[in-house]
Formats: sequence, C-alpha cells, structure tokens
Amino acid sequence: MKYSFLLVPCCAVTLLAGITLSSAATLNVLPGINNTPITQVTYEVSGVDVVQTAPVPPSAGNGHGVTPGVLSNDPVVVKSIIVNHAGQLVDLNFVNSVGAVVTHINPQLASINGIGVFAHGELIPTRLTPDQTSGIPAFSSALASTFSNLNLRNFAYSDTADFRAPTDFISPTNGLPDYDVLYARPMLPTDYVFLSERNGNSSFEITALREDGTPFAEANKLRFGGAGGEPYAVYDWNSGISSAGYYVTQAQAFSVVSAKKFFEGTTETEAPIFGFRIDNHGDADVKLAIVSDTSFENRVIPEPSSFLLSLMIGLVFVLSRKRNGAAC
Repeated sequence: MKYSFLLVPCCAVTLLAGITLSSAATLNVLPGINNTPITQVTYEVSGVDVVQTAPVPPSAGNGHGVTPGVLSNDPVVVKSIIVNHAGQLVDLNFVNSVGAVVTHINPQLASINGIGVFAHGELIPTRLTPDQTSGIPAFSSALASTFSNLNLRNFAYSDTADFRAPTDFISPTNGLPDYDVLYARPMLPTDYVFLSERNGNSSFEITALREDGTPFAEANKLRFGGAGGEPYAVYDWNSGISSAGYYVTQAQAFSVVSAKKFFEGTTETEAPIFGFRIDNHGDADVKLAIVSDTSFENRVIPEPSSFLLSLMIGLVFVLSRKRNGAAC
C-alpha cells in the first residue's frame, strides 16, 4: 500500500490516512505495556525439561519470590518461551548465540566496584583484581557470552551501592552509555528481545544499532522496567530461579518485546538490527538476548564493514596483550 506524506512541524510526518508518525521516543516496557505477554516457559535443568505455566508469585520462598529447593549455581537454561503476539501463540526456542562482541565500554566502569558478570558462582568484575584475572577485557568477553545464551545463572550484575568505597564513583555519569553489544547475525523485525532482571525491580534501557554500529536516528529506545518498582512488579514473568551464594533471595524475572517496537510509530523504516547500546543507570542485573521462532543459523552474515573489521582487529589486539601480561 502506498501513502502520501505531508510534512508538518515538530519533526512529525502525517499520513493522509490520518496516521501520525513521530521522531524517536523512549518506550517503557512493563507488564501490559509494550511487552509481548508470556504464557509458558520451559527450562532445561540437569538435562530435564521443566515447564512453567504461570510465573512464580512474589509470596513464594518466604516472601522473596524464589522457588524453594532449587538453589544452586548449576545452569538453568530457558529452552522455550511461548508468547501471545496479538492473539497468536509464538514459540521462541532459538537464541542468537554466535558472534557477539562488546565494544565502546565506558572507561569509568574500570574504576567502579560492584559491576561485572556472574557466571555460575564466579564474579568477573570490571575493576581489575590484584591477580590480574578480571578487568575490562575479561568482563567484555564474559559479557558477550552472557548476552548470547539463556542461562539464568549467568548474568550481568550492577550492585554499586553494595560494593562502593568512599573513593569510588557511585555509578557511571548520567548520559554516558555503558557499552555496545554487536551481533554477527542480525535481528529481524520478526524477532524478539529477551530481558531478564534479578529481583525484577530495576530499569534498563537499550538503543537499536545498525550494521555499522551507529544508532537508528529515528527509532524508539526501549526502557525495560520503566522507572523501576517493587520486586517482580515491573517485569512480566518471575522464574523463581536465583543463584547460590549471591543474592539468593532475588530470582530472575523477565519480559519479552517485539523488535517492531523499535520502529513502531516512528519515521524509521524497519530494518535488521545488529546490536544494542546499553544504558544501565537503573543499576539493573540483567541477561539480554535476541530470541526467535526461527533459526539464526541460515541467516546471511553480511560482509564486515570497515567499522566491524577495525573492531575485531582491536579486540584481538587487546586480548593478545592480556594473554601476554601487558596492562590494558
């Protein structure tokens, strides 16, 4: 269908059919607002499928929303998420798991306690440890893996209020993004964003990126969890799954949103998305992934742009320096 366009003030485009398209906005993703409702989740636990047909209530686990008797650091992998997309049930059982790279990391993160990746009981902080095993290179590698799988016991944490010392930054400067994550295989408008947050009470904002790593100028930003709220109140589905030895009373809760929300109501044309710019000033503890009802394996990986080539070369250089013991 073709439309005629009439330019009007305030950076808006009005269709003669009466539909108004506007510039980018920040959309809150909350239960019942901009999310795609979850109806069922299947987890793989120790090789066994566990089906959840309703979220765990906040009253479970002595009022902490945690399922009793499942506490450990063993992997709990989300195998399938069935969502209700405009009345149609869609089984999201594929994850974009290959070729993620984290770049443009805010250098302030190297000086802040309480930010890092949790991986089955191990903490991988952004701040360099005395034994030189952590720091930004180790964090970026661990984060790329975390944002490429659906294991709920492998997530990014941001607990600056609990770890900070008097000389630390409390959090990165407002207005400065934390980092970018780029994927080799693109996200299509028919795919979905999966965002899990420990305790389900903090906000987390993402901006869609083009193949060259730049934001879509007129696309919406998505803010999961809105302005934050009570535990499990601002995310769609509480899994009841927490991790041993690290905030054991805080389970992972998640929401799913269609990639079309980046473009909905804007002048930006729908196009493949190659990554996200992350703004985590809500101190969220998250797992982010791209999920779909179709496989990512058969998608054409485009020829690398000069930006991506320089990025990959730079990453190889940093990691080689790290292996050789050089300071980063």
